[in-house]
Amino acid sequence: MALLQAARYYVLTGDLQKAKSFGLNRAIFYAWLKYYGPQSSKVSRSGRRFYIPGEETRGGGRSMVKVFGPGSEEVPVGPSGWFEMGGKEQRPEDFDRQIRAKVEAIAPWDEVWQKAVEYVKKFPTTVLRDPQKFFEYVYKPVRDHFVERVLKRETTQKVTLLDLLQEQEEK
Repeated sequence: MALLQAARYYVLTGDLQKAKSFGLNRAIFYAWLKYYGPQSSKVSRSGRRFYIPGEETRGGGRSMVKVFGPGSEEVPVGPSGWFEMGGKEQRPEDFDRQIRAKVEAIAPWDEVWQKAVEYVKKFPTTVLRDPQKFFEYVYKPVRDHFVERVLKRETTQKVTLLDLLQEQEEK
C-alpha cells in the first residue's frame, strides 16, 4: 500500500519527499481503518469516544490539507509540513526505513520504484485523485501480487485497466 500510494502522490505532484510521507501516512491510515473498520465512528452507542488517529489537536500548526485539490481526500499535516497520523509526522526517512528497506530485501529499490511509477501512470488522473477509485482500480488488482503482475511483467508489455479488470474477473 505504501509503495503505490507514494507512487500515486509522486505521479500527481512530482514531489518525491512528500510522496514518501504520503505513502507511509496512507498505509498507516488504511491499516487502522482495516483494523477498526469503517463502521466505527467517533462516538459509540455507549457515548464513549473512540480514538481516531490525528484527531487530537495540538499546538504547533496541525492542519488538514486536500492533497489533490478540491473534492479530494483530506490528510493531516504537521508543523514541519509532513503528513501525520496520531500526532506523529511520517517523514521520508521513516518511509525509507520502514518500506524501502523491506522492498530492497526482495528487489533493487530503483527498479521497484520505477515499475510502481510506470504502473500508476497508466491510470487516468481522475482515478488517481479519487481514493476509492485508486483503491478499486489501481491498488486492489495487484495488492497481493505486485511482484508477479507488475515487477516481473515484461517491460515492453503494456498493461491497461481493462487487462487488470479481466484478470480479476477470471479469478
